[in-house]
Amino acid sequence: MSSRPRTDLLLSITLVISALAIGGWMVWRSLERPDSGGGDDPGVVRTIDAAGDSLDQISPPENPPTLAPNLSTAALDALADQLALPHARPNEALLTFGDPAALAKFLSRASEAGLEVTGPFDGALTLRIGFRSFADLRNLLAAQEGESPGLSANFHVGIPDLKTPPPAGGTGTAPFESGLLQSLGIEAGTDRSTWGAGVTVAVIDSGISPHPAFREGQITHLDLTSGEDAFNTHGTAMASLVAGSAPGAEGLAPGADLLDLRIAGKDGLSDSFLLAQGIHTAMDRGADVINISMATYGDARPIAEAIAEAIRRGITVVAAVGNDAAGTKAWPAAYPGVISVSGVAADGSLAYFSNSGRPTLSAPSVGVPSAYHDGSAALLAIGNGTSQAAALVSGAAAAFRSRGLDVPTALTRNARPGSGRKEEIGAGILYLPALNTYRPVTKDRSR
Repeated sequence: MSSRPRTDLLLSITLVISALAIGGWMVWRSLERPDSGGGDDPGVVRTIDAAGDSLDQISPPENPPTLAPNLSTAALDALADQLALPHARPNEALLTFGDPAALAKFLSRASEAGLEVTGPFDGALTLRIGFRSFADLRNLLAAQEGESPGLSANFHVGIPDLKTPPPAGGTGTAPFESGLLQSLGIEAGTDRSTWGAGVTVAVIDSGISPHPAFREGQITHLDLTSGEDAFNTHGTAMASLVAGSAPGAEGLAPGADLLDLRIAGKDGLSDSFLLAQGIHTAMDRGADVINISMATYGDARPIAEAIAEAIRRGITVVAAVGNDAAGTKAWPAAYPGVISVSGVAADGSLAYFSNSGRPTLSAPSVGVPSAYHDGSAALLAIGNGTSQAAALVSGAAAAFRSRGLDVPTALTRNARPGSGRKEEIGAGILYLPALNTYRPVTKDRSR
């Protein structure tokens, strides 16, 4: 083979390699991303239109509005997660401000934005906000100046349902009925007229109707609802277990005064906002004991803060654990410092419907006699529920307070054993020793 063809072949190979190198460099340059040093390039992404052969230019979405300095994305994400829960009221949120000036600024802007605002109420800078979309609330909060508010969903609060059917074997179903007082260590004929004297018990519930179980002037009524005329009888029944004094509707502290704080209507439903308002109103009106025979499965910050403040002031807060046969306590019974009450049957076993979750103690909740009002007549009834258990403990708390005793200590140390586990009945079953051996003390109004 001659040297010329070999030279031509080498030249051709060299040209091909050069062309490939130049082409590769040009492709790399065309794909190279603009630097991120802050030029004017909008970061356009080129993509092939699936509907045709042309190219479309698609700009990335605009950045969301900048959040207020003290408002974190995590706080908004947490609120969004709460709002997705089945027991959260849709399109409602609770905002708690620490600064009155910040609240005032928010109120003026919320009105302009068309948001529905309820509040604040005395004792707390808390608002209930109704919004059309979460974006509306987010945008308003993003532009908030000064201290950002605490955020929470507004949860359903209600009279605990009693949907759990009794077991076939009858465990946890034995009723107390006429043996209620005797089961608590109270002998027949005991004069209890001074039990609870000088103590005010707030009953945050569905309202108290007129009934001969209550003495004249015993009840102060405050309606925090829209004021509908029809009442749910639950509040009347609970109040009678606290401080009733009629046969068949005998409470444990008939000498106590009652502060009726109505937060639920005929349907027995309320919300976190009204419950928090009820707790603050109870504090403002000088309650010594707060009974909450209502429950929720939503942990709302305004309720937690209100209860913590009540306990800090030395107020006894009692709440029912719930009627869902669950292993956890409902709120507000689950908050620290609350005297949480589960329910037992007359044989000392956990009531078939009662939640557990290691309550403070337990009390009668099956076949419990109380006052009742059907909307037209004052009657008597026998009912079931941890609501009744909590009301009885609130009455006992008032009786202990009127004797100058430390309530948590008196309740837990005097509780009698039951067949339930500690996880179910806590320290035991409510039991009242000979309270008449203690002399009533004058209520201290200095706090």
